Amino acid sequence: MMVNHKDKSNKKQGFTLVEVLIAMMILAIALLALAAVVISSTMLLSHSADRETAVSLAIGKLDDLEGLDYDEITNGSEQVGGKFTLSWVVSEDVTKEIKDVTVSATWRGVLGERTVNAEREYGKRK
Repeated sequence: MMVNHKDKSNKKQGFTLVEVLIAMMILAIALLALAAVVISSTMLLSHSADRETAVSLAIGKLDDLEGLDYDEITNGSEQVGGKFTLSWVVSEDVTKEIKDVTVSATWRGVLGERTVNAEREYGKRK
């Protein structure tokens, strides 16, 4: 009986070209997913900063209107910083001598045109 002994020490070790290409493809897909997450996070941070600014501007306008006499509080609008538009609408309950003011801050950011509203009531000072 003849026994065939193969020498396993001659077997080549290493990666094939196909294995390397598959590994590179998996790495590329993972890096693209990571890049998408970074871009999305940056957009959301920008939106959050714009929203915070818009809320501050709207509340600031309500504070400004509070400093006016009751009869001077009227509808209006203004551009702030070239990016934000503030507009305010006044509705009055003459029987209760109360004005309800809604300030809208509008801007165009990375997520499109957005608006935040702030509202306050003003009573006639006696």
